[in-house]
Amino acid sequence: MWMICKKEWQQFFASLTGYLVLGIFLGLTGLLFFVFPDTSLLNFGYASLAPFFQLMPWLLLFLIPAVTMRSISEEIRTGTYEILQTLPLSLRQIIIGKYLGVLFIVLIALVPTIVYAFSMQALSITGGIDIGATLGSYISLFLLAGVFAAIGIYASSVTNNTIAAFGLGGLLSFALFAGFTAIAKLSLFSGGADYYIELMGIQLHSANISRGVLAASDIIYFIAVIGFFLYITQLQLTKQPKKSTRALAAIALLVSITVAGSLISNRLDLTEDKRFTLSSSTVDLLEKIDSTITVEVFLTGELPTDYKKLSIATNDILASFNNYANNQIRVIFRNPGEGLPNDTAKAVLYDSLQKMGVVFEQLNVEQSTGDATINQLIIPTALVYYQKNQLPIAVDLRSSRKIYKQFNVLTEEPQEDIEATRNAAEALLENKFATAIDKLIRKEVPTIAYVVGNGEPTDLTVNDLGESLRNDYRLGIFDLKQAYPDPSVIKTMIIVKPKQPFTEEDLLKLDQYVMNGGNIIWFIDKLHAELDSLKRTEGQYTAFDRGLGLDELLFKYGVRINGDLLQDLNCSKIPLVIGKNPDGSIRMQRVPWPYYPLLSARTPNPISANLDRVLPIFPSSIDTVMAKGIQKTILLASDTNSRILPSPALVSLNSVQSQEDLYSFNKSFVPVAVLLEGTFSSLFSNRLSKAVMDSVKANTGKPYLSKAAKAGKQIVVADGDIVTNEVSNTTGPLPMGLIQMENYRFANKAFFLNSIDYLSSDNSLFESRNKTVVLRLLNKQKLQEQKTIWQLINVLLPVVLVLIIGYLFQWWRKRRYSI
Repeated sequence: MWMICKKEWQQFFASLTGYLVLGIFLGLTGLLFFVFPDTSLLNFGYASLAPFFQLMPWLLLFLIPAVTMRSISEEIRTGTYEILQTLPLSLRQIIIGKYLGVLFIVLIALVPTIVYAFSMQALSITGGIDIGATLGSYISLFLLAGVFAAIGIYASSVTNNTIAAFGLGGLLSFALFAGFTAIAKLSLFSGGADYYIELMGIQLHSANISRGVLAASDIIYFIAVIGFFLYITQLQLTKQPKKSTRALAAIALLVSITVAGSLISNRLDLTEDKRFTLSSSTVDLLEKIDSTITVEVFLTGELPTDYKKLSIATNDILASFNNYANNQIRVIFRNPGEGLPNDTAKAVLYDSLQKMGVVFEQLNVEQSTGDATINQLIIPTALVYYQKNQLPIAVDLRSSRKIYKQFNVLTEEPQEDIEATRNAAEALLENKFATAIDKLIRKEVPTIAYVVGNGEPTDLTVNDLGESLRNDYRLGIFDLKQAYPDPSVIKTMIIVKPKQPFTEEDLLKLDQYVMNGGNIIWFIDKLHAELDSLKRTEGQYTAFDRGLGLDELLFKYGVRINGDLLQDLNCSKIPLVIGKNPDGSIRMQRVPWPYYPLLSARTPNPISANLDRVLPIFPSSIDTVMAKGIQKTILLASDTNSRILPSPALVSLNSVQSQEDLYSFNKSFVPVAVLLEGTFSSLFSNRLSKAVMDSVKANTGKPYLSKAAKAGKQIVVADGDIVTNEVSNTTGPLPMGLIQMENYRFANKAFFLNSIDYLSSDNSLFESRNKTVVLRLLNKQKLQEQKTIWQLINVLLPVVLVLIIGYLFQWWRKRRYSI
């Protein structure tokens, strides 16, 4: 067998044709991936070979049939096949020998492409290439080549015409690689048969391993297909009867092995950041799916590089979902405007999609040729469908966290780091899709209560709060003055910006709600500080304590909202009148307003991790205090240039007037929002009379508890306006976190919804929010300066390596066989 193998590759490299085939293949590959602008890895922007591994299967469809077309057909045509049969080798050994010889030739063709990986590593500025993912992709490519080689060997056994063998090998390889996937996408098979049809094709299994995930089911498939084609090659060359029957039996065995193999869930994630290793809570959720979930992704087509990478990541994470969901995840990538007859039809469709939560972006995209830019519509959204009577859930694939390059907060405008922002979006994909699926398949919908009775706003300033919750929860209003809240009915209560003091009875009702397992989110303005008050005064006023009476209760639970105002130099801006224009019109300028500090997560946490900045309005600071059995997590804090104005706190247009004032901004990461988790103790322990405790039992049906019956969760935020919205005189209520004059939407809504989800969900899906994906960027400056050099290296060096191998081989042959 080894003798046949050696003969095969020696015969290939003994002639100029072999080197010509490999040279043309590697030369074209180098041009395709390093010179042609549309497919160049250098234009991809990331230290990744992903585009290379996506296109290589199509190149192998031509290379491998060209290598295999003479394997057996030439032997039959020239009559040397009869000589082979006289050797002390079985037919199976001859076939395997020829197959291994072809594999060696293909390996020689693929090895020089490792130059591309070294080039990407050398050009990387952060992260470097993902070695594990690259190794997985090469394994996938070699297994794919193994299948194509087996198909080519079979095609070569069918005919003695080498050209016909080349055409048949290419056709069969193409049919097995792309044909089953194309058939599976037909609407005729959308009822569940589509998965099993696609399972029989190569593309699904090749894509899985190419991501860097070695799954037992995919390895079994490749081995089975290779074995099948080598077996039918043996049948083709044998003179035994009942060939058709045996071939049909082999097909049935192949199908059985493929289907049985798909039930094996063992997988190894080779990626360095384990991007395809799903959290245990996500896996548990996916295993509960009992009917098909359809995910319609609109981020497709010709996309800018950063969005193309996000689209690939979306496809990859949904493929991982499908592996655990009993193949119940059906993914469709489509452009919703494609095929519509005119712009009017598009406008109608886009309007209906927008009402469903689909996001549209107009981007000025720089064309690959020249400096010209075009306006391009991007739809970075997916719709997740479950049952026919349910509305789909829109998943915004973008990150709600915008990452900024380093800048001076005093003199520079922040500039977004686009690549880092998209990378943050990629890290959140698992959590976003898992959360959407959880909301679709859950059996019970939690009830959320908006508490009133102490001056909480019920006007249009909380419009977005209500609209944000209405579709995913049962939302109601609860008057604290009327009854005791029942935690068996109300999962979470929201207290927003109360203006009137809480009575002892109010506090007792909230306390017993917590003791019986209820959750509360507090958005509290301790001081009365409003921008409207500043407008009615002469540029300054003193913020005063509202006297809400919540201090003792919150202190017992583990936090203290301080009677101060927090400022930070990294802040939002407000428009101020600075004079008049020559024509007499008012001249306005947006100036930094330290009373609107920008908040973000400073420590890993499941709620605000990977969020953009959150905008408060006149926030106070929070201190955590000792509370036995309570775990405290800082969710939001200020930046590194903060200061605290103690009570009585002055609100002034000119709060920063001198260099000394700037020096006073010497605090960092001052907390504004805190998560409390654990078994809370009652504020009223040993303080209530028997009559009051009897009243509690009469009103709740449960005895007074001095300690919580089970662990609970609370979130305390020292600002009420984080969840309120502005109201425009022309357009009505604006979205939460949108400052009209700033023309920017902060992550207030995302923070609020994450908080509600965390307190109201019994699953642990939030653990996937802390996932990080390493950002692997190319050094743009180095690339710009050395682009031509790297193009020459990657086009010429692989070809040179093959020529060196050929030279060494010829030198070895002459030395061995010379007299």
